[in-house]
Formats: sequence, C-alpha cells, structure tokens
Amino acid sequence: MFGEPKTFMSISNNHVYNEIYPSKDLDDYVSLYFKAENPSDEPQEMTICPDGYFKLIIQLLDGKIKAYFLTGIWANEIDIVIPPRVTTYGIKFKIISAELIFKREIRSILNSVAQKETDFFGIDAIDFNGFESVVQQLEDILQKKLPPKEQIRANRLRLSQYLYSNYESVLAKDVAKQIYWPQRDINRYLNKYIGISLKKYLNIQKCYRAYFKITEGEFFPPKGFFDQAHFIREVKKHTGQTPTALFKSQNDQFIQLRNIKKL
Repeated sequence: MFGEPKTFMSISNNHVYNEIYPSKDLDDYVSLYFKAENPSDEPQEMTICPDGYFKLIIQLLDGKIKAYFLTGIWANEIDIVIPPRVTTYGIKFKIISAELIFKREIRSILNSVAQKETDFFGIDAIDFNGFESVVQQLEDILQKKLPPKEQIRANRLRLSQYLYSNYESVLAKDVAKQIYWPQRDINRYLNKYIGISLKKYLNIQKCYRAYFKITEGEFFPPKGFFDQAHFIREVKKHTGQTPTALFKSQNDQFIQLRNIKKL
C-alpha cells in the first residue's frame, strides 16, 4: 500500500494541491504522486523551481486527457500556465528511475519536455476517478516495470538512498566515499541518463532545500554556501529571484513553495 495522502489548499490562487507518498517497494524510485487543480475559469501563471526530480505529467479537461508528457531534470526555473478547469496528475521520479523503470536516458530532455502518446505506460487504461484510486493504478503499472532485484546494481540503489535521505550539504567526493562508487563513474552515469554531473545535481538539491528556510522568511545562507553573496547568487541562478523576492512571491507565483514547508 502507498503512503498516507496529504492535502493542501491555496486560497490565494484558488488552487488545490494533493500528494501521496509511494509504497515501500517504490520508495527508491518515486518521491511522490501529486494532483493539482485549477478550478477557476482563468489560466494560472506559475513558476517551477529546480528540485532534482524528473516528472511524468498528465493533464485532464472534462475527464479527458488534454496533455501528457515526460519532463527532464530542470536546472533552471521554468514558467508554466495551467489552463482553466484543468486537473493535473504527476509523478516525481528519483534519478535512477530513468535507467531502471523507463529504460531510457532523459538527458535529451534536460530543461524541456517530451510529449507522449496515451498508451505510453498504459495511461490510456487508467480510470481517473479519485486520487487514491489513480495512485494505486499508477503503483500497479510501476511495480510491473521494476527489474528483478538481482538485476539491480547495488551502487544505483545506494546513490538514490543517499541523495534523497541526506539533508546536509555534501561534496561530490564525499558522496562517492559514502556509497563506494568512484566519482568519475557516478558522473559518467548521471551524464548518460540525466545530462548533468553529480556536482551540478548536488547544487540543485542544495538550493531546493534552502527554499525550506526561505519560505519561513529566513534569508541567512544555510550550510554549503560560502557567504550571503554566494547564497543570493545561487538561488537567483536557479529561480530567477533573490531569496527575499522569492519569499514575497511564493504564494502567487511559485507552485512548489506554497506547499514545500509542509513536506
């Protein structure tokens, strides 16, 4: 069974957001499932910050699939428009899912998306009636795509488990030591499948975790930034905003930041 659902509502933009965590068997591959709704008659303009995940996105209008696409890893912020009356379902995938679930690289869609046909991953067979039901159907699909455990290289699992369970700022060389996988080989693996180096990936994660503090109005540089100037420069590089400006616009512009404090 997947994890317990969490529900948030943004009153300011009439935006409804829900998320559910994956089952234990998929925890190394999936961060969470989410559902976002724009129930209004107006389009919603939002910005997505880099967060270290790639995503499978399904958008429905009047119960029918309107758009369906796979995103790569975002290294910079991206502006999006959610059309009126559209419901969005999504899966946030951890990086080893590219190789082990999708059986393909996603480096070719770094900072972009690939439109998919509805038979991709069997999405055309899903009954979109109730979020928990949709998640259970997605879990069933993903479970069948997992390779046998004896075929999964241990260094891949160690990489995923370390990156997504360590909330301290770490250097690339320290990751390599902790998971017993040479940094050169990790870089080769990440560049092959997601299109960025370990150092670049860690920098995305470091900035994403800094948003936790920013959403609470804390603008001092967390561990891993040299000083205030470095902190401001890195956050602006990934979001297009200074930490102060990001805090002020979180509820109106940044779709993730209105919920990140509750993760």
